[in-house]
Amino acid sequence: MTLTATHISMHKYFSCVILIFVFLLEVESAFSQTFNPYQHAYQGWDGDKIKKASPFRAFLNKFSANISIGYGRTFYTMKPQNDVLEGGASLVLLGDYTTGSDTVPGIGIINWLNSPEVVNSPSDPYATNAGQILNADSAEIKYAGSGFNIPFRLNVQFDIDRFRIGGGISYELHGINRLNPKGQGTQAYEPNFNTTPMFRYYFFLGGKVYHLLGWDYNVDVEIGKVKYGNQYNKSALSNGLYFSLGLPLEYEMSEYFWFFVRPAFEFKNYAISVNEGISATSFQYKQPALYVHVGVRMKIPEIKRCPVKSCRTQLKHVHGGQEFRGQPFFKEQNPKIGELYPELEMNKRKNQEKSMRKN
Repeated sequence: MTLTATHISMHKYFSCVILIFVFLLEVESAFSQTFNPYQHAYQGWDGDKIKKASPFRAFLNKFSANISIGYGRTFYTMKPQNDVLEGGASLVLLGDYTTGSDTVPGIGIINWLNSPEVVNSPSDPYATNAGQILNADSAEIKYAGSGFNIPFRLNVQFDIDRFRIGGGISYELHGINRLNPKGQGTQAYEPNFNTTPMFRYYFFLGGKVYHLLGWDYNVDVEIGKVKYGNQYNKSALSNGLYFSLGLPLEYEMSEYFWFFVRPAFEFKNYAISVNEGISATSFQYKQPALYVHVGVRMKIPEIKRCPVKSCRTQLKHVHGGQEFRGQPFFKEQNPKIGELYPELEMNKRKNQEKSMRKN
């Protein structure tokens, strides 16, 4: 049989079609190695072979990040062991001195709460006729008051069953009010600053003790170190560790997201050393404090969110042998229904309105 030009043309056409078909088969074969949500429909998936979560994501899922802001009250109590001179701009702790007709020659200390400063001849401008000397041997000299704290905290915890261990950092704005006399005297102690920044780092250990109606009741103990701001004389200041007992209450929005409130009581103290002019070499100050922190706790999901845009399942579910979550990380994954119930409620209201209009 003689091949005409038409036959040759048709032969080339079918050859091209076959080549294209083979190419598409190869492409399909290559892409079949990636995720296919309908894979189980034609491979006979029996529901038993679910692809496990990534070990790395499963490990990260053990960690939580906590971010919070809070408010606190710090309580100060000062009991000077030296005589105190009233009547000037600041209260003066007196060293060795002699009294004259209108002067108190000697050495004194001002700003002894945070940054001691030596003043010579404290009678100038502190005249005895403008105030009085409080004698520490005759009756107790005591000043008490409080300050405020606004902390911003960030910490990371590792969860082991119902227990947790972790650490964090905090930036804190601290302010202090005047300290009023509780013993002798009538003049209040006026701090030489309004606010100062503080920084702290800490470790904590705690656990969940109860769960009720979506709330987790926890207890934790926090131990750390406070770095005082520049308004404190750091070369003269020394402080140890602080201890905090907290009772965090967490509301579980999902297994990856919580709101929490953490009331806490804190114990801390510091000492200010003075090496000139007075008999006492250091002053000890206790700073008990009450705090309330409010924030969120977030955990990295161990499985990815469903990539199928048309899928409306809210539960954790399986596509192609791989498990996915149906909700964003901050929403509950198991609302006891497989569809988006807010939309159903909206449709229900629309249907009710339609029926009312018909009636």
